[in-house]
Amino acid sequence: MNACISITVIGMNRINGHPPRPASTPHRPQPPGNRAHPPLSLLSLAILVAALASAPCGCKKKGASAVDSKSASPAGEHVGELAVTPPVPAGPKDFFEDVTAKAGITFVNQYCDNRIANILESNGAGVAVLDYDNDGLPDIYLVNSGPLAGVTRPAAGGKREPNRLYRNRGDGTFEDVTEKAGVGGSGFGIAAAAADYDNDGFTDLYVINVGRNILYHNRGNGTFEDVTEKAGLAHNGTGIGAVFVDVDGDGKLDLFVANYLTFNPDYKLYFNPDAYPGPLSYKPEFNVLYRNRGNGTFEDISETAGIRIPGHRAMSVCAFDFNMDGYPDLYICNDATPNLLLVNDGKGHFRDRALEAGVAFNALGEAAGSMTAAVGDCNGDMMPDILVSRLGYGSLYMAHTNRVFTDRMMASGLGQMTAEFVGWGSNFLDFDNDGNLDIMIANGDAHHLVGWESLLLENDGHGNFKNAREKGGAFFDTRIKARGSVVLDFDNDGRQDLLVTTMGDRPFLLHNRCANGNHWLTLDLRGTKSNRDGFGAKVFLTAGGKQYYSEAHCPAGFLSQSDRRLHFGLGQNQSVDSLEIRWPSGQTQTLTGVKVDHIVKVQEP
Repeated sequence: MNACISITVIGMNRINGHPPRPASTPHRPQPPGNRAHPPLSLLSLAILVAALASAPCGCKKKGASAVDSKSASPAGEHVGELAVTPPVPAGPKDFFEDVTAKAGITFVNQYCDNRIANILESNGAGVAVLDYDNDGLPDIYLVNSGPLAGVTRPAAGGKREPNRLYRNRGDGTFEDVTEKAGVGGSGFGIAAAAADYDNDGFTDLYVINVGRNILYHNRGNGTFEDVTEKAGLAHNGTGIGAVFVDVDGDGKLDLFVANYLTFNPDYKLYFNPDAYPGPLSYKPEFNVLYRNRGNGTFEDISETAGIRIPGHRAMSVCAFDFNMDGYPDLYICNDATPNLLLVNDGKGHFRDRALEAGVAFNALGEAAGSMTAAVGDCNGDMMPDILVSRLGYGSLYMAHTNRVFTDRMMASGLGQMTAEFVGWGSNFLDFDNDGNLDIMIANGDAHHLVGWESLLLENDGHGNFKNAREKGGAFFDTRIKARGSVVLDFDNDGRQDLLVTTMGDRPFLLHNRCANGNHWLTLDLRGTKSNRDGFGAKVFLTAGGKQYYSEAHCPAGFLSQSDRRLHFGLGQNQSVDSLEIRWPSGQTQTLTGVKVDHIVKVQEP
């Protein structure tokens, strides 16, 4: 009997307990919790093999796939459709306007394939915000991936395009100074981090690659020098993120590098033509902690510091003082294994306390693929909360005084609004300067080159959120292949802007045009006894009876780093009642007569 045999594997759309997507969003495939479908049982595999063996030749055209190409590759996954998105016109009342072209940013992510063929291609590349020339204006460094043997499939003769450094002119436009600055990069670029590691007054740049990472030392004259070997940072792994942090309180910024997995292009034990092997199919790589010696060189202290924990594949790392004891801790998002909370004993030694603190798994008890963590006080209780974006249900971990967290992803309203997406970059920001931390999440499909909408979510002041798409405007109705996202105020007008990176497309620089008249304050901290960037300083502010808490830290996100300055939306308050800064050195500084609607530079006494 000539008949094709059809086999349905039950549970393909319910991975790790995730419900199927609502019928209203059929264009979005269900995101599995770890970017891989579960393996078939031996019985199912035997049936599948028998079915394929018995299928007559007439079931498919000669040379064609056994799976129809339309089901294996959704619309938008062909080379000709990886076109650059034109400018997104903003409506007259839209808070955010796409000003990328107007600003002169012409970078396009070089994606050397016509589909997402493997897990390394799926991650994309990010961006770092830094003021490299000390003119008080945030500049932009965009990382490019390009071709990589065994991973991508570039066109014949194709060569890698450089990373791009855009200098902020201060008039709403940027100029490409990549060649002059000498920061074009090399290799398969992933992410970047920026800080003044040698306390010489100029921000340096660290580029994370698959392969050799790069440390660019800022000479102070608009150019950089590759000092990677000299500094002892010639790391050669699968990097995915990094954060500068003073782990031992000596006033010098150390460097934590998050590594992903060892990709094997020859791995074939996989059955699904519509996806790719997940993270657990490959060997994990250890993260690395480098101690800053203070003479321009670093030493690997991973083993003695206790951060060399096996079995994990990091996606990002952020540094903050989770228990507010004066010592920076590390939160690491992992792909398909529990997240880590490495707590600092004050001497640069760490112990994982994620499980006991309640931040290892999501509310369903899953170790779904976590992308990144945003840190901020989103309910006004003067303690840091953690927002984690994931494949599947993310988490909003709300802190308690006993340093244990409760996942309020569902109770806050975030669960319902985010469940149908895969969130990559996520950020806290106060987009309307009302004093409450809102959320932006950059969404993108993990398996297909199709666009999804990003989310702008408004906070009611108590950690409850609603969709602010209508306020945000046209961009938040635009489907893009988003990955990294950062918060910055590129025109220094006191309204927080956004920049989103994409796969195979241009970035999106979104200018905040909110005109509600709310007041604000931005602090640019400079350490003297502490590290020059002031990372680790804690700010306690009161305005109109409302209390604010924020910590200066290397603002790392997924593949990216935001504006390092601290921003406070003050609502209708026209004055600051009190402002106290507790520096990592132990000094406490009190400021009086602080003017609102200003960027205030504060130097440690």
